[in-house]
Amino acid sequence: MMTRYRLTAPISAIRHPPAGTEIAEYRVKLPAGAMLYESIQPSGTLRGMVGVYWEGRHYSVFLRDLLQKTQCISAA
Repeated sequence: MMTRYRLTAPISAIRHPPAGTEIAEYRVKLPAGAMLYESIQPSGTLRGMVGVYWEGRHYSVFLRDLLQKTQCISAA
């Protein structure tokens, strides 16, 4: 089971496009209340960041934001 987090405040993230597409990565804001799931595939996560999924899409977020602006809902 993956760890789940609920955002208590919006955070910045970098969205990763699906493999095989020509769409570039881009910055987004994940909204307060969003439920994030831990990514177990580090290959798509940017160096120095943590991989998470939100609404089926992969994002890289800063660990500091994950620790300060989320509530852990369940852990593996």
